[in-house]
Amino acid sequence: MTTTPTENEFIARARALAPSLAARRKQALDLRRLPDSTMADLISAGMFKVMQPKRLGGHELAYGAQVPVSREIAMGCGAAGWLVSVIGTHHWMLGKFEPKAQQDVWGANPDAICCSAFGYSEIDVKPASGGYAVSGRWTFSSGSAAADWAMVSIPTPNDGGPMARKFAMIPKRDFTVLDNWHASGLRGSGSSDIVAKNIFIPDYRTIGFDVIDRLDSPGAKANPGQTYNLNTFLVFNLTGVGPALGCAQSAHDSFTTGMKQRRNVMGSKIPELQNIQMRTSEAGAEIAAGEALIDKHIAALRAAASKDGVLDRGYLLQFQRDCAYIGRLCLNAVGRLIDSQGAHGLADDNLVNLAHADLRGVTAHMTMGWDQNCVPWGKHALGIAHQGLI
Repeated sequence: MTTTPTENEFIARARALAPSLAARRKQALDLRRLPDSTMADLISAGMFKVMQPKRLGGHELAYGAQVPVSREIAMGCGAAGWLVSVIGTHHWMLGKFEPKAQQDVWGANPDAICCSAFGYSEIDVKPASGGYAVSGRWTFSSGSAAADWAMVSIPTPNDGGPMARKFAMIPKRDFTVLDNWHASGLRGSGSSDIVAKNIFIPDYRTIGFDVIDRLDSPGAKANPGQTYNLNTFLVFNLTGVGPALGCAQSAHDSFTTGMKQRRNVMGSKIPELQNIQMRTSEAGAEIAAGEALIDKHIAALRAAASKDGVLDRGYLLQFQRDCAYIGRLCLNAVGRLIDSQGAHGLADDNLVNLAHADLRGVTAHMTMGWDQNCVPWGKHALGIAHQGLI
């Protein structure tokens, strides 16, 4: 009988992988995607299966496990940590689709990987017998070069009313990955656009935004465990937290290690300067505060999932705010370290700078930007209605 690894075992696996991922970080930057060897290591270690349904070859750990696991991976390579969390979270979402759709993806290959792209620059959707005829171009699909499937969003007719929105699964044979990812942050994530032309998507491989957000989603009967007994929207905002914390901690570790032996041009020991000590301490406190804040929220999510799964609107808006605030704490922490590196901090291979670049990429995601994610809870606290899922 195969025993499912525990969350702590997965964290240990991720920690053991980090040094080899760090050694290939420059290669990832040059390729603008993860090297094949890095993807192979992540797949072999089961990093993308953390919250994949157990009945389809996954490990189905409790929601939130992607945070500490991706944090450890991001300590070695920010882009790899990003993909572990993003793809792992989308595998969790796929567990809410119709069981037949899940079977299409993982039935023959439990190691299949799903990239995603929810924004589109071009889209054409027409009803067809049993599904939809679709052409489109979707943006920022992280990990798309290595993906077997893509989870995209499409607008669909809604009985004469306004267009509805659905997620849809499309196999690799139906989409093309464009080589257009040129970025300073998360450069190794391969977040290219994907294009599909005149493809057919059967209805069972789609799910409405409103349906996937329900506790009784189509996948709930097939996957009745606590892992999937949560809403999707806003809970999904956990995606960027692990990579953000990992990038920030990596920067802090690199800064303190490098600074211990530094002397200025006059021969004075730089670590004995009080401003360096203050920046080191304050940055460490910000990262630790982010860790403590998300630990509290993961415990609350798991407590809800173990019961009826219900989370009230006020809590979800607070959760949305706090995930983005953790990103802000991490940016503040690494920013003050960068400001005190001097000329040494200008090097292309400076690990603090590399971590900061990836951290900027993480916090540019819609779930991590502070301005748009802090406002809804502020409106709620002031008694102003907030409309929309996000």
